Amino acid sequence: MDDNINKTVQSFFNQAIKHHTENNLEEAKKLYEKIIEIDPNHENAHNNLGIIFSLSGNLEKAKSCYEKTLAINPKNFNAYNNVGNIYKELGDFENAINKYEKAIEFNPNHLNTYNNLGLIFYDLGEYLKSIYYFKEAVKIDQNNIDSINGLSSSLDSFVPDRKISEYDINFRNIFLFLFRNNNINHSIFSDKIIQFFFLNNEDLKQIINSKNLLLSNILIQDFMKEEIFSLLMQKSLVLNQLFEKLITRLRFEILTYLDSSNKDYLKDYSNFIFSLAEQNWLNEYVYIETQEEINKVSILKEKIEKNDEINEIEIAILGSYIPLNNSEIIVKKLLNYKSSNDLFNDLINLQIKEPLKEKELIKSLTSLNEITDQVSKKVREQYEQNPYPRWRYIKKYIPNNFCNRLNNQIKPNKIICGEKFNAPNILIAGCGTGSHPISATRYKNSNILGVDLSLASIGYAKRKVEELNYKNISFIHADILQLQKLNRKFDVIESSGVIHHMKDPIEGLKILLEVLEPHGFIRLGLYSEIARQNVVKARKYIKENNYKNNNIDIKKFRKFIINNNEDELLSTLTKSEDFYSTSTVRDLLFHIQEHRFTIPEISNILKNLKLEFLGFDIPNPSVKNEYSKTFPNDKQNISLENWHQFELDNPNTFGAMYQFWAKKIWLHSVRWS
Repeated sequence: MDDNINKTVQSFFNQAIKHHTENNLEEAKKLYEKIIEIDPNHENAHNNLGIIFSLSGNLEKAKSCYEKTLAINPKNFNAYNNVGNIYKELGDFENAINKYEKAIEFNPNHLNTYNNLGLIFYDLGEYLKSIYYFKEAVKIDQNNIDSINGLSSSLDSFVPDRKISEYDINFRNIFLFLFRNNNINHSIFSDKIIQFFFLNNEDLKQIINSKNLLLSNILIQDFMKEEIFSLLMQKSLVLNQLFEKLITRLRFEILTYLDSSNKDYLKDYSNFIFSLAEQNWLNEYVYIETQEEINKVSILKEKIEKNDEINEIEIAILGSYIPLNNSEIIVKKLLNYKSSNDLFNDLINLQIKEPLKEKELIKSLTSLNEITDQVSKKVREQYEQNPYPRWRYIKKYIPNNFCNRLNNQIKPNKIICGEKFNAPNILIAGCGTGSHPISATRYKNSNILGVDLSLASIGYAKRKVEELNYKNISFIHADILQLQKLNRKFDVIESSGVIHHMKDPIEGLKILLEVLEPHGFIRLGLYSEIARQNVVKARKYIKENNYKNNNIDIKKFRKFIINNNEDELLSTLTKSEDFYSTSTVRDLLFHIQEHRFTIPEISNILKNLKLEFLGFDIPNPSVKNEYSKTFPNDKQNISLENWHQFELDNPNTFGAMYQFWAKKIWLHSVRWS
């Protein structure tokens, strides 16, 4: 090929790349095809043309392009990775894995391929393998969001077994890496840490269940110095009864030790004590305490308030029992205090500075109108008392096109959304403390509005959004029942765990649909009647025994549940993440208003409101895999009749709640299998 032709081809290729990068795919496609006419052996043109066909859903043409690329250059690792993606989309997992492995053979540092292998094994439910490949991806790039999220999700789904030894995986180092990273939700695998490093230690369990002094035990002393457990308490709720028993006992012994002549001994464990105070702030002081502790804490508080000297250990111990911001005197002492220990500074920030910031932010909030509905008022009061849920860190996303994200959530069903969703307007109806609006940033170019009844919750949310520097999220204080007054419509509405707390959930849903664009999509989260039988029984017991919706009675009822091993149904409550903080227990068991649904009821609601069911959003792929095996004829997984039968056979399927997508039925959609 002479130089002039080479120059022409290169010019066309540069133009094609520019169009491709700017998402002008049709123009890029024409140029790639023109290049191939001139130079049939241009491997990059074939490969990139395959990418365009893949994006448009023409998988067979995409596969053909990648195969032509590999025929030209059998060592093109990008083409192996890309054709692996096609085989995965086609459901040919064996060939997909083979092609991914080929890509790594020719480029052992190809990050995307390791991520893709991690994803495919995750989708197949082979979580140990997915952990291995995501771990390898993290080795290549410790800051890659996809690798970090993949590793987190795999660990969350993985149940430790004897196969661990088959792979070169240092789980301690993985957990340390993840807990030192603040771009993830640490709580999803807090229980895994306990399973790996705690529950299998029979000596440790024996010590905890004994009546011997814990602080004098060498094994407990080692535990208190272990970085993993300190990080766990700083960044996540501890979701385990035995662990709770341990740190509750340690808290008591540490408090008692202050009265001894050897109290300086506690300085060796200052980081643990600071972490303990952070954990109790996160769980909102849900752990039970004795009258002796209550008396000692009262004396300690008075002592700290009177003393001019700042004793960090004493302050942290107090912060393990009551919020430091409960005392104006202590707040004034610590507001501008700077410790040489960063962890103590973090404690002051957590318990004093952040709540003050939230109060300031509340003053700047816009209220849509005065809340008049009586049930809404009562619900608001609950969340003003305990913003729900209290959290520290959250999963970070690389924004992707809304339709891609949607299809990933409802797969194997697939839809075409339209250009409108390249920059969707999104409403989070019942935004709580902000984790839900922040998670909506996964939709590329989105403009997000969070609405909630609770000023305290929105203040918390607004602080977190500012901390994380999200510019596309705003908030309004409002009742869903008043949303028409916004005079706005939205392309996407997400309302998870909200309308089932309204007096009339259907009325609330109708109002949401009024502010949803005709072409829009809605994601709802509703409680399952079948999955919440333990909650139903607990709420009945609470009512019969006159437990009140206050912090004292919440602690008492938790103690009753923990000690009541005979009732199998009630004891399952301890396995819920919501059992381990005051606000979540209140939401789980003491909420003033709760409706529950069955799938046939949801089906009727959708039918009556002219909504089309698009699919359940179930993060754990093993559930949908099992459903597909049970109902192979439902290729799109959208038969609500089948899902009802599946739930009857597997009552815990929707333990968290039903999470599903729908759209107005008169909007024509295009599907492909």
